[in-house]
Amino acid sequence: MFEVEISRIDPFRSLMKALSVIVEEGTFNMDEAQMKLLAMDPSHVAMVDFELPHEFFDKYTCEGEPKLTLNIGEFLKFLDRVERDEQVTIKLEEDNARLIIRCRRGGHTRRFAMPILEPLDEEVPQPKITFKASTRILTHSLRRAIKDASLVSEHVRLEVAGDEFKISATGDMGSALSEWKRDSDELLELKAEEESNATFTLSYLQDIVNAVATSSEVVTLELSTDMPIKMDFELPQGRLVYYLAPCIGV
Repeated sequence: MFEVEISRIDPFRSLMKALSVIVEEGTFNMDEAQMKLLAMDPSHVAMVDFELPHEFFDKYTCEGEPKLTLNIGEFLKFLDRVERDEQVTIKLEEDNARLIIRCRRGGHTRRFAMPILEPLDEEVPQPKITFKASTRILTHSLRRAIKDASLVSEHVRLEVAGDEFKISATGDMGSALSEWKRDSDELLELKAEEESNATFTLSYLQDIVNAVATSSEVVTLELSTDMPIKMDFELPQGRLVYYLAPCIGV
């Protein structure tokens, strides 16, 4: 059995939208403490590691360790129909292979049902990467720099060198550069065992950061040269971490 109640739908809906930018179908694993998702995008370029504790919800009931496999895009279509002042109950009916979404306001109730999918056979391993540099930065600052880079290129380079963090892009239309010194108000932390840089597909980064910006104010980026980047977006409750593979030879 799994059932939750939510009085404010916007934070939950925003988190589901953040997952949907790379995950089409995903399996949530639930227990009495939390719900979790570890999934990759269809091309295996990006991965998300997501946890939401039971305290996030107004009411959380879970018996055993059920799994919930959903088409997250279709789930969002139902969530988008929920209005801000409605109380929402989401319940898994395993016997009927469906998810029930009930919205209540005053004496009025609306009810949706969507099918759940068979659990995915693919088991996603946790990445094991040694990172040589990290930076903790305001999410809106990262978002602005990536948007700047999108003016000139389809790829973006992230670099930690000395006391600076840089985001740059170069293309036929010109170049864009954002750099932060260690004492920048927007750069909250900078660590480097060695200089590290890698280039990434800009569209992936842009989709992720745009989707997460409403949920997270600060992100920690961890880098090693030509290795996947780890992006840990801080949440009031829970965990939202993305990994993105680099573009080699670009």
